[in-house]
Amino acid sequence: MNKGICRICGEYKDLTFEHVPPKSVFNNAPATIISGVELLKSVSDDDRLPWEFNKNSGKIQQRGKGGYYLCAECNNKTGHWYAGEYKKFVSALHYGIKQAGDKEYKAMGMKMVDIRPLAIFKQIMTMFVDINEGMLGDDSLRKYLLNPEKTEFNKDRYNLYAYLHTGAIERACGISILCSPLGMVTLTEISSYPIGLVLYIDKPKNYKPEGVEITSLCEYKYDDLADLEIIIPKLENNIIFPGDFRSKEEIKDCIKQTQEHMKDITEDST
Repeated sequence: MNKGICRICGEYKDLTFEHVPPKSVFNNAPATIISGVELLKSVSDDDRLPWEFNKNSGKIQQRGKGGYYLCAECNNKTGHWYAGEYKKFVSALHYGIKQAGDKEYKAMGMKMVDIRPLAIFKQIMTMFVDINEGMLGDDSLRKYLLNPEKTEFNKDRYNLYAYLHTGAIERACGISILCSPLGMVTLTEISSYPIGLVLYIDKPKNYKPEGVEITSLCEYKYDDLADLEIIIPKLENNIIFPGDFRSKEEIKDCIKQTQEHMKDITEDST
């Protein structure tokens, strides 16, 4: 058994494997898991592009993406309360993508009928608590997730954004810092077909993330049914860094410019 601190209840218990995202939303097949350090090493050692990593440097998880994050009780409770509605939400996105087929589009407009927004939101927050130790530094989230009826949520501190996932890699990034002209941006990201999710913490007011904000899902009661209309953009994941949605061509151009700049510096110094 894997013993440790459950990331929701905070108690030292036997931990069970928690799928992130849930097993029922396209996460039931073997996955190659590569840490950020190993991925950077793999790319730099062989002079490969960021998406051309050596899969031999990773670990194959037969049951899918996830880890030993939660005790059985918290795993079962959150799965029962929240995962079913989240599956409906993600399945609707998958259906829309399949309907679009090979058509080119930058965003997709969708309407979902009779969904339970708060359950979807709490499933997403559960996933972010899973991949980040210490309740994101906010112990109030513990009671929020362990009581499906609880609606108090700090919308001033958290902003949740979503996008349609495309690109060469999937990401599960713990709390990270992004440098922007408006200052430091704190974020954590989970991106796996068909949806990418980014949670911003204390986001600078003038900072405009890519994606569509869905923080308002937290404003409903647990049993509320609602119709959700959403225009969700399609963004690419081709590099390990959270919040980086550059295309392969944009990344190649950046690498080329950097190499040319370094060459100029070398020539000037000789």
